[in-house]
Amino acid sequence: MDNQCDNLFVEVILPLHLPATFTYRVPRIMAKEVTVGQRVAVQFGGKRIYSAVVAEIHTRIPNLKSVKYIISIIDTEPVVYDKHIAFWRWVASYYCCYIGDVLTAALPAAFRLKSESKVIVNPEFEGDISELSRAEIRILEIVSKNESTTIEEITVALKDECNIMTTVQTLMKKQVLVTDEELFDRYKPLKESVISLSAKYRNNDANLQALFAELESNKKFEKQYNALLTYFSLRRGGNYDISKTEILAKGVSLHTLNTLENKEVIKIEKKAVSRLHSNEASLQVDNLILTKEQQAAFDGISSQPEGSVSLLHGVTSSGKTEVYIKLIEKTLQNNKQILFLLPEIALTAQLIQRLEKYFGSKVGVYHSRFSKEERIEIWNKVKGNKPDGYSIVVGSRSAVFLPFETLGLVIVDEEHDSSFKQFDPAPRYNGKDAALWLAKQHNALAVLGSATPSVESYYYAQSHKYALFTLTERYSKIPLPEILIADTKEAARHGKMHSMFSKMLLDCMATALNKGEQVILFQNRRGYSPVVQCDVCGYIPKCKNCDVSLTLHKQSASMNCHYCDAHTALLKVCPQCGSGALRMMGFGTEKIEEELAIYFPKARIARMDLDSTKGKASYQKIIAAFANRETDILVGTQMISKGLDFENVSLVGIMNADNLISIPDFRSYERAFQMMTQVSGRSGRRQAGKVVIQTINPYHQCILDVSKHNFASMFNSQILERKFFRYPPFFRMICISLSHQSKEVLDAAATEYATSMRSIFSNERIFGPVIPPVSRIRNRYINQIWLKLEAKLSYSAAKQEIMRLNEAFSVKEQHRSIRIAIDIDPQ
Repeated sequence: MDNQCDNLFVEVILPLHLPATFTYRVPRIMAKEVTVGQRVAVQFGGKRIYSAVVAEIHTRIPNLKSVKYIISIIDTEPVVYDKHIAFWRWVASYYCCYIGDVLTAALPAAFRLKSESKVIVNPEFEGDISELSRAEIRILEIVSKNESTTIEEITVALKDECNIMTTVQTLMKKQVLVTDEELFDRYKPLKESVISLSAKYRNNDANLQALFAELESNKKFEKQYNALLTYFSLRRGGNYDISKTEILAKGVSLHTLNTLENKEVIKIEKKAVSRLHSNEASLQVDNLILTKEQQAAFDGISSQPEGSVSLLHGVTSSGKTEVYIKLIEKTLQNNKQILFLLPEIALTAQLIQRLEKYFGSKVGVYHSRFSKEERIEIWNKVKGNKPDGYSIVVGSRSAVFLPFETLGLVIVDEEHDSSFKQFDPAPRYNGKDAALWLAKQHNALAVLGSATPSVESYYYAQSHKYALFTLTERYSKIPLPEILIADTKEAARHGKMHSMFSKMLLDCMATALNKGEQVILFQNRRGYSPVVQCDVCGYIPKCKNCDVSLTLHKQSASMNCHYCDAHTALLKVCPQCGSGALRMMGFGTEKIEEELAIYFPKARIARMDLDSTKGKASYQKIIAAFANRETDILVGTQMISKGLDFENVSLVGIMNADNLISIPDFRSYERAFQMMTQVSGRSGRRQAGKVVIQTINPYHQCILDVSKHNFASMFNSQILERKFFRYPPFFRMICISLSHQSKEVLDAAATEYATSMRSIFSNERIFGPVIPPVSRIRNRYINQIWLKLEAKLSYSAAKQEIMRLNEAFSVKEQHRSIRIAIDIDPQ
C-alpha cells in the first residue's frame, strides 16, 4: 500500500476547451483522501491554477519526463460520481466535442475556480474572525490589503502554509470572501431576519412552562404570551427558526418581539436563507381519477421493462400530465428520483404549481434563469437523493447534468420541440437524446410525450423501438377546437383586411371578448417590424456584423440584430438618399399589441416574447395574470404555443401561417404542423373553442392537415419524402460549419475540407460547401458541409473519422484561424 501511495496518479478533467484528461501525481499525504469526482487544485499552463475534477485514480506510470503534483483537494466529498463522469464522456464522444467543454456545461459556475479569478472581502462581512482558522485569517489579511487579489497571488504569498484553494472555498462558503464576478453581478447573500427561542428555553420544559405560567398570570403580558403561542404554531418539526416577516404577518407587533428579545426569551438575528422556495402538498394522488385511456396508458407504461422508452401521443388537453403524476407517484414509492424535462422555461411555472400540489417540497426546478448560488443549492438538493432534497426535478435541457444517483423515471414533455437542442457553444447536445441515454444508464423508465410527436419518434414507435400509447380524447370530453381558415389574399382583394387582422378574426375576437372569454394571438416573430425599407431608393438597414436586416423595436426606439444583439437608433431619414419615406414591412408581436389597442381599446392586452420576459420572474407574472383573468388578450411567440393550460381561452388566432411553412428546411412542414396544432390546443380546454388561421395559401396541405387535426396525414406524407430524399430517420446527418473573417480564406478552406470529406465518405454522401441562409454572423462568414449517412452504417466510426480530419486540418498554418463547429443530428 505504501508503494502504491508513492505512485498514485489521477486523470483530471479541466474546465477548458481541451480534448482529453491530464495526468497528475497525488502527494503521499493526500493518497487516502482523494476520490473520483472530487475537485482538486492543479497547476496548468505556466503558473495558472484551476479546479479540476478527478475522473480516474490509477498507478500506471505515465510516459512523461515529469508529472506535476496536485496542489490540494478542494472537496471533502465528491461533487459527482463515476456514472456522471461516464455520462460526460458519452456526451463528448457522441456530440464530437471536448470533455472540458462538457464539464463547463455540466458544473455550475461556482464550482469552477481558476487562479486568475480575483477575490475580495465581502462588503457585508462585519469583521468577526472568532470562528476563522489561522489559515483563513492569513488569507483574509492578504486579501484585505488590496482591492482584489488573485488566487495565484495568495499562493505566492503563503507558499505551502495551507491548501489555498480549499481555504478560499471555505471563506467563500462563510461569505467572508466573494469573487469579483459575484460583485459584478451585484451578488448579495440572501439574508433574512429570523426569530428563534433562546437556549434557556429550547430543551428545558420546566423553564418553558414557568415562562408561560408567568406570562399567562399577568394581563399586561398578554401580547407577549400570544406572540409566543404564534411562534410555536409556526414552528415546523425540530426547526427553531421562524421568519420575522412570517410572524409579523400573523399580527404580532414589532414592539412585542423586541420586548421578548430584551427579556432574552427569543433571539432576533439575520441569517442566510435558501433562495429556493418550497410548498407543502395539498392534494392526494389517490384522489386523481384517470379516464379509461389514461389508465390504459399508465398501466402500459408502468409494465414496460426498465430502461425502455415509451411514446405517449395524446391530443392537446388529453391529460398527459395526469398520467405523468401517477407515474411519478409510483417511482417515489420505490425511493427513486424523477427528471421531468420541458423545452421552455415558460412552461415550468404552471407545471411546478400542479406538481407541488401533489408532491410539495420534493419538487425542484432548474434552468438558466437561476443565479450561480441558486444552482449550487439545487445541485446539492439533488445529490444523494436525501430525504429533505429534491426527488423530482423539472427543468430545461441543462437539467440532464444534475447529479442524479437513483434515477427511476425520465419524462420528456413536448418531445418534438427543437428547443431541446443546444446550438452554441459546444457541447451541441440534444437534451431529449441525452435524457434517454441517462435513463438507459440508470435503468429508468423513459416517457416521451407530445400531441405532435416528431416524425423520427413516431417512426420509432411504429417500428416498435419505442412502445406507443395514445390518448385520443380530451380529458374534459370537450371536442377539439373548430379551425377556421382566413384567406388574407382574398380578404385584401375585397377590402376586408384591417391592418394585419382579417374581418373573420376581428369578428371572432369581438364575440369572445363580449362573452368575457380570453384570446391568444400567435405570431412567431418578435419586435415591431422585421424590415424597414426606403420607398425612394430601396435601402434596407442591415446589421454591420451579420448578414441580416435589422428588426425595428418601437418600444425601445431601436433597430436590433437578433443574431449578435447589435442595435442602432431608429432611422428618421434614409442614410443613403436622405428621403424620409421609410416604410415598415411585415409585423411582429410588438406591432400586434399596439394595433389591438386601436380595435379593442377596453381590452387588457399583454405580450409574451423574449423582449418582455427578460426578468427572472417575468414568465410567471405574465402567465399568472392571464390565468387569473387580469388580461383579456395575450400576444406571443412560440412561448405560448405549447403546454400552457388556460381554462377561459375560447379563441386562438394564428396571425401568419405562411411564415412557418416557407422556412427553407426539410422539417418546415412538420414544424409548421406542430406549431399550429400546439397553439390551437390552447383554445377551448373547458368550453367549445375556435382557431382562426390567417394565410395567403388556404389550400396548402399543411394548413388542411392542421384544420382536420390530422397528424396521420402529416406523418405519412413526411415519412415518404424523408425516405425518398434521404433524410432522418432513414439517414443520420452531421453538419460541419466552418467560419472565418475573410470570405476568400473561408471559401478555399471549406473547399479543401469538403474534398477531404469526399475522399473518406464518397461523393454521394457529402453536400457542400454551401452558404447557409444567414451567411455571416458576428463578422465571421460561414460555410457548411453536410454528411448524410445511412442509418445502418456505424455512426461512431464516421464521427471518429471526422475528428481525425479536424485534427489534421487544424494543425496546418493556413487553417489555424478557421473555426470548426460539428453539429450532430442537427435540428
